[in-house]
Amino acid sequence: MKYQCEMVQDLLPLYQDHICSDASKQIVEQHLQECERCSQSIKLLRDASLESQLYEECGHVLSAHRKSENRRTLTIGIVTGGILMIPVVVCLICNIAIGHGLDWFFIVLTAILLAASLLVVPMVAAEKKLLWTLLSSTCALLALLLTCCIYTGGSWFFVAAVSCLFGISLIFAPFVIREIALPQKLQKHKALLVYLWDSLWLYLLLIVCGIFVQGGQVYWKVSLAVATYYVILVCLWVMVLRYLRWNGWTKAGVLSILSGIWGGITNNVIEYFLSSANGGLEHVDLSQGFSLLDADAFQANINLTVILVSVLAGIVCLIVGIGKGKAKKE
Repeated sequence: MKYQCEMVQDLLPLYQDHICSDASKQIVEQHLQECERCSQSIKLLRDASLESQLYEECGHVLSAHRKSENRRTLTIGIVTGGILMIPVVVCLICNIAIGHGLDWFFIVLTAILLAASLLVVPMVAAEKKLLWTLLSSTCALLALLLTCCIYTGGSWFFVAAVSCLFGISLIFAPFVIREIALPQKLQKHKALLVYLWDSLWLYLLLIVCGIFVQGGQVYWKVSLAVATYYVILVCLWVMVLRYLRWNGWTKAGVLSILSGIWGGITNNVIEYFLSSANGGLEHVDLSQGFSLLDADAFQANINLTVILVSVLAGIVCLIVGIGKGKAKKE
């Protein structure tokens, strides 16, 4: 034989994967015609059942390891839950011993439930840990607020509950919607669904606060109008970022112009709603320039500067984005 088997054996994996050079391929093929041992080796490499068996064994090992980790986590979760039950039992005994019935005990119980939902549920849940943890902790938090409200004889539960739910939704809604199986038509509109969900809770918060403080005409007109003003801005952001098929520079330019104008006239919009709700409308005189003598005129000029800078930056981004778009097409 012209070539040693050891050298050909080293080339066999490369030959099998078709990544060796033509010269090496010719050497291997000539050697296989003469060497029975190397011919058997290439047959083993081509045997898919061996590779399938290796994958199957690897899957069994990973599955066994996963089950072992799940059992360990479940055990830790059960032990943690048992430890959390100790203060509950102690508080129950102390509360009954001093003849207080079961009043503040429920506050302790719901507080322990909140801790358990954050510590034990992630360990016990087999799948969708974030979803189950968020659901259980939210329910426990609402129960804690309710028991505290009843214990203090207050009427603030709905304000506190809706405020907490709005904050939780604002932070975790994007993560939760990723865990939920949606119909095919809604899969591409998750950002819009999160926006609508958060907007719903914002309006519910304003309504509950208005009822709690017994807000009059000024409250309802100003709060709902200003909230809608910003909700429309967020909606435009979602539409531009999610649905427009533009490059990043072009989107940044549009959002810079949009946000600059929207933010620059915010004070004027709020003052308009306040003035119209109170029956009068004031006008700001900008003839004094940036003089510090008139705070309203100074603020108005600052807002105008913000608008001009944002529009200028947006135009620059638009020019760069359009140029990159043309270059990509070419």
